[in-house]
Amino acid sequence: MHTNSELTQGPILVGIDFSQLSKSIVEYAVKLARQELRSLHFVYVMPIVTDDSPDLLQIQELELEEYVHAAQQKLRGSGIQVEGTLVFGSPAHEIIRLADALHAACIVVGTEEKTGLERLLLGSVAEAVIRKSDHPVIVVGPLAAAMASQTIPWKHLMLACDTAEGVTDAARLAGEIASGHHARLTIFTVREEGIASPSEGQFDALESMMSRDAWLAVMPQCLIREGEPAEQILHMAEDAQADLLVMSVHRGGELLSHLRPGLMARVLRRSRCPAMILRDVHAPHHIHSAHLHGHPKVTI
Repeated sequence: MHTNSELTQGPILVGIDFSQLSKSIVEYAVKLARQELRSLHFVYVMPIVTDDSPDLLQIQELELEEYVHAAQQKLRGSGIQVEGTLVFGSPAHEIIRLADALHAACIVVGTEEKTGLERLLLGSVAEAVIRKSDHPVIVVGPLAAAMASQTIPWKHLMLACDTAEGVTDAARLAGEIASGHHARLTIFTVREEGIASPSEGQFDALESMMSRDAWLAVMPQCLIREGEPAEQILHMAEDAQADLLVMSVHRGGELLSHLRPGLMARVLRRSRCPAMILRDVHAPHHIHSAHLHGHPKVTI
């Protein structure tokens, strides 16, 4: 995400909800902003409820202001701007709308462990943002939160890919980031039993998925593993002490689309490092730049 990467020059947009997880995400985002020399923009999406009170709104505004002020103090002297927006509506939808309006470089969100009925009823804001946003999304899961800030600067990136489907955009971005950060890059795919192993030619094709300069600068290691995909991705990232796990979401909306449903959720909730998810831009864009007309907001 340095200036030689393919991300836009917009701010880092951080979705918060004032939970304990949010505090860890803010610490991570502050270090990321300093590393990338990008402005920070926090967003809190407040649900619209019939019994909402002005007192509650004021409390939330003050909490958001405290987050912004704390980040400003940590970034004092860096020249990095910090802002905050409170908006009403559906969290994932409003985060994406604001990211588009700001031309955000990336979105940072957290995801907590949810199981059973709670998982079915509440879903996951992070997963909804991933599936619908055209921006790279960095997800800090519950196991990654405590140590997330220690994964910056990025020294080792791991790209989990499905070479049969192609990961052109994720591979290119991972290569540019690794090159810009002088970091190691490991590209790997997981073969399930009964699924043909990627050929040597498919791995060779990865070279054309990123700039040749990036490929030569990074000289990524390419690996094939066999086993249950989520377990293999998690084990490899943890064993390698990866700082960032890079993955892509294909047109079908599922990570590594030939694999069983739910893989993405399991990886994000159990990963011990943050994960950057990039939606395949070859799929038709269904989120367009939008103004926030008709949505009350508070900008700090």
